[in-house]
Amino acid sequence: MAATSHSIDVNAPLRAVYNQWTQFEEFPRFMEGVEQVRQEGPKRLFWKTKIGGMVKEWEAEVTQQEPDQRIAWASVDGSPNSGTVTFESISPEWTKVSATIEYEPEGLLEKTGDALGIPSGRVQADLERFRGFIESRGQETGGWRGEIKGDDAARPNSAVHGGEGIREENEAQEGQRRTGTQGEEVRAGQHSGESSLEVPLSEEEVNLGKRTVPAGEVKIHKKTSTEQVNVPVELKKEDAVVERLPADEMETGEKEAFREEHLEVPLTREEPVIEKKTHVTGGVRVRKTEGTEQRTVQETIRREDVDIDDSGKSSSSR
Repeated sequence: MAATSHSIDVNAPLRAVYNQWTQFEEFPRFMEGVEQVRQEGPKRLFWKTKIGGMVKEWEAEVTQQEPDQRIAWASVDGSPNSGTVTFESISPEWTKVSATIEYEPEGLLEKTGDALGIPSGRVQADLERFRGFIESRGQETGGWRGEIKGDDAARPNSAVHGGEGIREENEAQEGQRRTGTQGEEVRAGQHSGESSLEVPLSEEEVNLGKRTVPAGEVKIHKKTSTEQVNVPVELKKEDAVVERLPADEMETGEKEAFREEHLEVPLTREEPVIEKKTHVTGGVRVRKTEGTEQRTVQETIRREDVDIDDSGKSSSSR
C-alpha cells in the first residue's frame, strides 16, 4: 500500500481541534472529492467520494479513538485504505495536527496519480482547508469525547435503525452516547426486559459577529495658483517749469553780469515698492463621523424534526 504523511499547525486550542475532527459528517466541507460521510454507528462510517470522475463508496470503522490524542480508522470493504490523525498541543492556542494515510491505488489512473504525488498533495490541501474551516468559525461545530480502544474495535456492531447506528451492549452496560455532526445523540439500553430509543432534535442558531472593512477614502490635495491683481496707488513726481520774469521782479543781488552759469535743478518722483505678506485666509478640516445603519443578514439554518410512521404496527385482535 502507498502511504503519505503530513502535518499542520492550527490556531485553535487542542480540545476544539480534536472535537471538530470527530465530526466526521463535516468532512465534505474541507476534503476534496468527498461527497458524503455518514455516521452509521459509534464506530461505523459510510464514505462516498468522486475523484477523477469516478464515484467510490465504502464502509470504514474507527479502530482507535483517544480524546485529544488520536483517531484511527480502516476500511472494511471497497477501496482498501486506513489512516491515523494525531493531535498535539503546541500552546494554549495552537495545535499540531498530523495525518498519515495509507491506500491502495486501483487502476492505471490512480497509479499514475500516485506516481505524480497527487494523493499526497490532496492530503496536505485537505489539512489546510480544515485549518481554515475551524479558524474562520472560531469554535468547533460539535464533538464526541468517547473512547474507542483496540479491544472495543473487535466487537461487532448490532442492528442499524433509521440510519442511526445503535450498538447493543450487554445488560450490564447502561448504553452508549455519541454526539454526531449536528448534535445528534442516540442512546439505547435494556432494563427489566424493556428497551427505549431516544432521538434528540437539534436546531442551528446564527451567531452574528462584526468586522471592520475598508469603505473608501477621502483625498485632499493642496495646490498653489496665481492670479493678477490691480492695486491702485498714488505716486508723487516733480517736474520743472521755466518762466521768464520781468526786470522789476528780479533780484539782481551781487551777481556778476555777463557771467556764464550752468544750473542743475534735481527732480524726484515716487515709484511703488511691492511687498507681499502671507496670511491665513481659512482652511479645511477632515472629521470622521461614525453612524449606524440597520441591515438584515440572511442565513440558512438547519432544524431537525421527525415524521412518525406507525403504519407498521400490528393491531391486536379482540
